[in-house]
Amino acid sequence: MSSAISIPNANARAVAASASPTATTIHDRMLFRKESTTFALRQPKVLHPVENEDLKLLILENISQEAVKAFRAQGFHVDHSTKAMSEDELIQKIGSYHAIGIRSKTKITERVLKAANKVWYL
Repeated sequence: MSSAISIPNANARAVAASASPTATTIHDRMLFRKESTTFALRQPKVLHPVENEDLKLLILENISQEAVKAFRAQGFHVDHSTKAMSEDELIQKIGSYHAIGIRSKTKITERVLKAANKVWYL
C-alpha cells in the first residue's frame, strides 16, 4: 500500500488520503481470497441457444412489417395482424404462441395470462 500524501489547504494542515488496494483487479483479489481461505467461486451458467424454428410469435396492432420480416429471417413462425384483439380472442389464440408483440390497444389481463401457458415474452 502507498504511503499517505499531503494535500495543502487554506489552513496549511495536512490531510491523509487512503490508497487503493494493492491487487490491481477484482480477479487478483478473488484469487488471493481463494488461496487464503476455503472460498469457492460460483461457476458461470452455461446458456443453451433456443431453436427458433419451433417458436411462434403473435404480432398485433400493425407492428412494423420490417420487424415481422426480421423475425421470420431468424427462423420464427410469425402471425401478424393489423388490428388489436379482444380479451376473448386472445384467450382463444394465445395458448399456441411463445411470444406476443402488442401496442397500447391490446390489453393483457389476468385471464389472458392464465391462458398463455407457452408464452415466454410479452
